[in-house]
Amino acid sequence: MDRSEINRALAKAMAYKQCGKDAEANEWARTLVELLECSDILATVEA
Repeated sequence: MDRSEINRALAKAMAYKQCGKDAEANEWARTLVELLECSDILATVEA
């Protein structure tokens, strides 16, 4: 797990969201989710 990449993606998503750049925020949020999924932190939950 690359913690620095996860921290970077989180910081970028938050920063872009706070300054109203939703498209960029969403892009970084997707990157964050991908990084977390690759690290097996997020698990698929079946209903």
